[in-house]
Amino acid sequence: MAKPTQAHLSRTLKRNEYQAIKQRTKDQMEYYMGAKLIEVGVNPKSAIYRWSLEIKNNQEIWTYSAYWGDSKEQLLSGKMPLTGTELIDCARANAAQGLEITAQLCGYQNDINQFQEALQEAGNKTGITIESLGDLLTKTQNNRRQKGHEVAPDSLSSL
Repeated sequence: MAKPTQAHLSRTLKRNEYQAIKQRTKDQMEYYMGAKLIEVGVNPKSAIYRWSLEIKNNQEIWTYSAYWGDSKEQLLSGKMPLTGTELIDCARANAAQGLEITAQLCGYQNDINQFQEALQEAGNKTGITIESLGDLLTKTQNNRRQKGHEVAPDSLSSL
């Protein structure tokens, strides 16, 4: 019997849940996944992780997946990139990590152009306008990515 080379953990949250509760749940999922990998004899640092987010009515279904061995190689090879709603879900969940990492996690290796084209095509098929990866970030994620303004005195002697 072949040894497993991937694991998945899902949680369902309310869309209007406090962001702190969502973040705590995601942190717990990451911890549990690492513990499970150690339990089955896989070094958590050798795995690659992918978030996916599915929105159904007023719920969010977050899935945290770990890939190692053959699954990791296949995921990063670019041979089977995600398409359609799976691509949108993966891109939405990983968008905060940046364009290059999100493209890799969605199976497009370093082919950013192909990733963006596939994402726009998937959006068109589902009726979502996706100009860039930033369109998939939630308002909270966008606020975290924006740079703040520096507040400082005009000079060292003047407050």
